Amino acid sequence: KALIISQVALSLVLLIGAGLFLRTLVNIANVDTGFNQESVLMFSLDPPAVGYEEDSRLVNLYQQIEQRVSAQPGVRAASVSLFTFNQGSWKGYVSIQGRTPAAENDMIVTNNVVGQGYFAAMGIPLLVGRVFGPQDTENSPKVAVINQTMARWYFPGESPIGRRFGLGKDPKHSNDIEVVGVVKDAKYDSLIEQPILAAYYPYTQKTVYCNDLEVRYSGDPRPIIAQVRDAVGEVDQSLPITYQNTLAEQVEQSIASQSLITQLSSFFGLLALFLACIGIYGLTSYAVRRRTSEIGIRMALGAGRSSVLRMVMRESLILVGIGLAVGLPAALAAGRLVSTMLFGLGPADPLSIIGAAALLLAFALLAGYLPARRASRVDPMVALRYE
Repeated sequence: KALIISQVALSLVLLIGAGLFLRTLVNIANVDTGFNQESVLMFSLDPPAVGYEEDSRLVNLYQQIEQRVSAQPGVRAASVSLFTFNQGSWKGYVSIQGRTPAAENDMIVTNNVVGQGYFAAMGIPLLVGRVFGPQDTENSPKVAVINQTMARWYFPGESPIGRRFGLGKDPKHSNDIEVVGVVKDAKYDSLIEQPILAAYYPYTQKTVYCNDLEVRYSGDPRPIIAQVRDAVGEVDQSLPITYQNTLAEQVEQSIASQSLITQLSSFFGLLALFLACIGIYGLTSYAVRRRTSEIGIRMALGAGRSSVLRMVMRESLILVGIGLAVGLPAALAAGRLVSTMLFGLGPADPLSIIGAAALLLAFALLAGYLPARRASRVDPMVALRYE
């Protein structure tokens, strides 16, 4: 009996853990990424490999690639960028014109360098102002598009359009860049990150190696992959281009560790449940066999089949109840140990606890019912002659 109680308690701990990780995975998968991850192909470019420097020649290369790729059938938008979701980031401080420098951690901004069609290709909605256009050249005033969080943090209660800031903490650069647009917040490093400040700059004004090429398409993606490669080859046949995956696959890969943890915890939880049910079934069957004569006497004295069934089931449920009572505090304690791995719920999540307990109770009832039902159908005369 002590073994059965221990098995039930351990099963409850593992099932609650599996429920917590499963709900965490669901919460992460349902996070609003801020961009439309469907129907986007990701490619990798390598201009340094064929001798391109960070100069006007590189800018011209990116512009031609975007134009040729965007003109392909089935392509709705295309753009190069310094990075995309879960591919690293460039973080730094900014100085805001007319603002007294705040604490250092208040000025960390995630920066990205992108093309004119980046927001259309990624499906990031424009909220205020404009995105980058052909007027944003090397010789025109420096511009940037910022996200909602940066707009709220540095320009609360006012329009950020036309406000200026600079890269770095030195106030003398706070007049370098003009804000021309605000886009919706997006996820940059991971799906579970808190809203962060972000700014985008056109590669025509900040020339860096943009190794990512995003292509939003419609229809069948397979011919588009070949078309994109051909279009890039028309610009520079020697330029290496590699198809990576879709943006949706990239998002899915970012939660691969959480998915693996969920699968493993579910496997061990169900395994423990299976072993506990075998134990309950075996113990109940053993008890029924030992008490066959007693059951026969009870039935000979007038006990009905239903009363015998309830008697045997009650004894099984007592063990399960004790196991649940022992396992619940242990599960809550274990939940606190993995609380940092949870997202959108706490270690004492009622739905996970109730679901695990209900699942365990249901299977325990089934495991105990089968031998109890067999006991209730014993012929009293056969039972009295047993042994």
